[in-house]
Amino acid sequence: MNQLVAVAFLCVAAKVEKTEVSLLLDLQVEESKYLFEAKTIQRMELLLLFTVEWRMNPMTSMSFFDHIARRFEFVKNLHWEFLRRCEGVILSAIADSRLVHYLPSAIAAATMIYAVRDIGDEDAAEYEDQLLLVLRASKV
Repeated sequence: MNQLVAVAFLCVAAKVEKTEVSLLLDLQVEESKYLFEAKTIQRMELLLLFTVEWRMNPMTSMSFFDHIARRFEFVKNLHWEFLRRCEGVILSAIADSRLVHYLPSAIAAATMIYAVRDIGDEDAAEYEDQLLLVLRASKV
């Protein structure tokens, strides 16, 4: 069992570090007593991740954009342009370490307000008001 756990941890670590991972059989030591099937290792990986409560799909600011944007009428005609601008703002600010002090939802809301203002449409003020109303936020 210890050998299986070690192989599973090694596989998880390899997946985090690299975009292309070796075959699961290649990650096992040649002289080991047991050789595990890929399916067995994958099940152990899932068990390990579940046990340490490690989420492989974390909630980020970008997770909120499409969800929130679809709730608004104002985005129907500007949907993809709006999302592109939001993603651009986040990507340009991601290196700022102060960002970690805020919830992903707050960062997403601020980014969306900035993107709405940046669109430059004559209805931008109306879009911003709609967004603030739904987010229950004020302009202050």
